Amino acid sequence: MAALIKNKSNVSDITRDLPSLQFENALTDEERGYLVLRARCHAINVSLCAQAAYFIAILNDARKEILELRNPKLTKSSKFLQDSQERNPVKIGILGCGRLGSHLVNTLFTYADVEPEDLKISTRRPETLGELQEKGVHCFHDNASLASSVHVLFLCVLPSQLPGVAEEIRGKISSHCTVYSFVSAVPIPRLRQILKTSHIIKPDITWKVDNVEKDWPTDSDINGTLENPNNVDITCPLSFNKEDAVINTSEKLLEMMIYSFVNMCTVLGLTKSETVTIANSVILGVQKARESPVKMKVHYFTRKRSETALDTQPFPKFDMGTVAANETPLTRVITKNEEIRKMIIKKYKTTFDKFHYLKGMR
Repeated sequence: MAALIKNKSNVSDITRDLPSLQFENALTDEERGYLVLRARCHAINVSLCAQAAYFIAILNDARKEILELRNPKLTKSSKFLQDSQERNPVKIGILGCGRLGSHLVNTLFTYADVEPEDLKISTRRPETLGELQEKGVHCFHDNASLASSVHVLFLCVLPSQLPGVAEEIRGKISSHCTVYSFVSAVPIPRLRQILKTSHIIKPDITWKVDNVEKDWPTDSDINGTLENPNNVDITCPLSFNKEDAVINTSEKLLEMMIYSFVNMCTVLGLTKSETVTIANSVILGVQKARESPVKMKVHYFTRKRSETALDTQPFPKFDMGTVAANETPLTRVITKNEEIRKMIIKKYKTTFDKFHYLKGMR
């Protein structure tokens, strides 16, 4: 995706040094009290896009490692053949491409190793997405076709639009597809009911009244905001600094992502042992060539007693609705094992550090 990464500078606000022309100048004292909502809204959008990019990034990284597992790397003398190895990326669908959907596209391109041909967008006005179509993104208006042809489906529609969308895609969503909902007003149980699928991820974002005055860079776009490591840390569901953040994402989101990651490995035919090895590499950053005292184990994901002989079997397909609504073995690991938590946070941040490295090379 390096070829698509651009060093974009934020468009300057020409009214910054002209107070009389600024938006805030026309507000009453009472209305000014609502300006904190701008920072909160911006922080929520940044978090939603960053978390989605991380999710797609770990799925893509896992799929690369699975290819290497099945087709061991060739010798260094065969590097040309090695570099031309076939990709097996996550196929992504975005249903609805308004303001949030457009932000999501840019973040996925920048941070999640997404190529234009990996992405499909269904929107009521595909003709407005000419720039994306020129890059190779398939843009159209056919929600049912989109839902049946992707691995991850992002719902970026308004709550008022959801009933009509649900009617169009109900029964069309692949059994291997994870629905990732940005429809904040509709909880997972309701989504399961109207979409007739249990593989749903949805961020749960809250905030504290005491934190409404926290500083947040509303003058930067989403990718620009994520260039600051402190802002990236705030978006991580497991961050140790959540109490002082402008917004707060439930730890359950990371848990659902990991179980969805495991489900993908199961669908691709991996055993429990292979899945955990790849999870340790992609999610914790454990190097395969080194033995680490801290790593995930098979029994961290399932309540059934793990026996070495059974580790050659795949994991069962986990019901994401059950994961969302209940404590799981992984819940205890995330909340009580501080070392694993630190490793997950560090690897989460690495998703965004990689872009800064590539940007610095240009």
